[in-house]
Amino acid sequence: MTINRKRLLTTLAAITAVAVSATASFAETLMDRAKGDGLRVAFYNFAPYAYKDDDGNLVGTDVETLTAVLDKMGGKIAEADSTDWGALIPGIKANRFDVVAAGMFVTPKRCAAVQFSEPTFGIQQAMLVPKGNPKSVTTYESLADQGLRVGAVAGSAQTGYARKAGISDNMISELPDNPTGVAALRAGRIDAWAVSAPGVRQIIANLPDGDMESTPLFAEVAGEPAVSHGAFAFRKDDADFVAEFNKAMAEFIGSPEHVAIMEKHGMTRDELPISTTAELCGS
Repeated sequence: MTINRKRLLTTLAAITAVAVSATASFAETLMDRAKGDGLRVAFYNFAPYAYKDDDGNLVGTDVETLTAVLDKMGGKIAEADSTDWGALIPGIKANRFDVVAAGMFVTPKRCAAVQFSEPTFGIQQAMLVPKGNPKSVTTYESLADQGLRVGAVAGSAQTGYARKAGISDNMISELPDNPTGVAALRAGRIDAWAVSAPGVRQIIANLPDGDMESTPLFAEVAGEPAVSHGAFAFRKDDADFVAEFNKAMAEFIGSPEHVAIMEKHGMTRDELPISTTAELCGS
């Protein structure tokens, strides 16, 4: 190899190294995006967490809390897309959006896939049943003991609770959303529709026929605590942003402004979080 050729290769290598270094230096962080164009948000159209109101506006405890916390950080939301529940985690891992605002419950399995913020709520469980509760449904165990059928949103924590209580898969109907669940309950295809307590309250508030009611609230399933905590989900690579986000959120959760958002959408101060993400993830 000639001296000139060696010099050329050395020069090209140096240029490449500088280019790579410059690209890394100017790579956009999630904080940059939040303060610039704004974050891409995925939500699941489900009250009280994130849903479209009668005027088509996106409202709910999660999306309004996210907006308030980002504002404190000097950030904002760029866009928000309604997404099927089963596509939320795969979508954020594939970088199709930056944060999931969907009342997603923190579980060890999900913790392995995404980076959760600290929780924004901790809620008990309930089920929607026909008026008068003709089957005397109280808990998942009462359904299992009577050989009754339960419905829940596909992939939700409620399907896991049903299995934990001993309800067989052939007695669990995994359906896409609340309207489908209510229709199945009215048609007699299921005996109860399993949702969180705020979710049940929201459904009843929006049913003009008054033909449904809630079971008593319960906080255990199969002898284990079942106070579900929801949080925002981010990519694992965005842990630095989540740490800053948690600092801003710590000042907001439980504040009068936050409680007002909860109460506006049918939740109460009693549903503030009582556990940390580390505890819920089992770490």
